[in-house]
Amino acid sequence: MTSELPVGEPASHTLALLRNVDRKLDRLLEAVSRHDVRLGRVERDLNEVKSDLVLVENKILTQTNEIISAVQRLDEHQRRFGNVLELDDHTP
Repeated sequence: MTSELPVGEPASHTLALLRNVDRKLDRLLEAVSRHDVRLGRVERDLNEVKSDLVLVENKILTQTNEIISAVQRLDEHQRRFGNVLELDDHTP
């Protein structure tokens, strides 16, 4: 007992299966494309954040250098003022 299919039926099923696979592949490619766009946006935003961090770091370093310079000037003025006071103590 052999069940013989008509000649066109296996080809018809194969084509239907291929169309189904093709539709699924199209949906998958659309989803990947959407994710690619989103990942591109995230990457751009991360680069902006990195750039902002570099700017903030530069500002902090500049302000730190200004503070160190001010402290050094104050120390120098204090040292000079201390020397002047010592000289005044020794004058008759």
